[in-house]
Amino acid sequence: MNPLEEDKIPALDKLTYATTQTATLAMGCFWGPEGLFGATGGVIRTRVGFAGGSTENPTYRNLADHIETVQLEFDPSQITYAQLLEQFFRHHTPTKEPRKRQYTSAIFYHSPEQEQAAKEAIRTAEDRLQQPIQTELKPYQSFYLAEERHQKWKLRRVPAVLAELQKIYRDPEAFNNSTAVARVNGYLGGYGEKKRFKEEMASLGLSHPIQNTLLAYFLAQERTGCVL
Repeated sequence: MNPLEEDKIPALDKLTYATTQTATLAMGCFWGPEGLFGATGGVIRTRVGFAGGSTENPTYRNLADHIETVQLEFDPSQITYAQLLEQFFRHHTPTKEPRKRQYTSAIFYHSPEQEQAAKEAIRTAEDRLQQPIQTELKPYQSFYLAEERHQKWKLRRVPAVLAELQKIYRDPEAFNNSTAVARVNGYLGGYGEKKRFKEEMASLGLSHPIQNTLLAYFLAQERTGCVL
């Protein structure tokens, strides 16, 4: 990448992290959860895909026994795995049987520490909801990336914003690994804190006209009570 191209990279994507961790979670249709976690401080990148099944190379049209899943990388110095699990349990209904296997609630833990945190989170959720939790708890084995049209779904519904970010990140892998892209996807979906949104606006790599477009979407969500 030459210096001119480097200047286009959003400030949010130039940050470095001493360490990162991965969380792999399933909470129904994966479009909403990707937006939820993408707009969460401390989350670095998000992607959607399939996990929990026994067949290789599932697709959206041929999931077999896999589950729609969101995978994210986060900075544990900014947000803990336990805090992510708190959001997980508060933003879907883990007490009901899914209408389809693909919408199963599940936690795929990456370490003994994550397994213990998940067990504690399940107990806390059961105490709060006073019902048995149906969430499956499984060791992480594999994650298959979903087709590109499913990545950053909320962002793909707003072509003007999408086009501007794709000019910066022409490669799909770089696009999906961008913190700025994850944030914009979440903010367009009505997720995130208003204070963080305002603080991060200038670091998302967007021109002033597109910033105004994003702001209008965000304020519309605020008026309907969607913004946290």
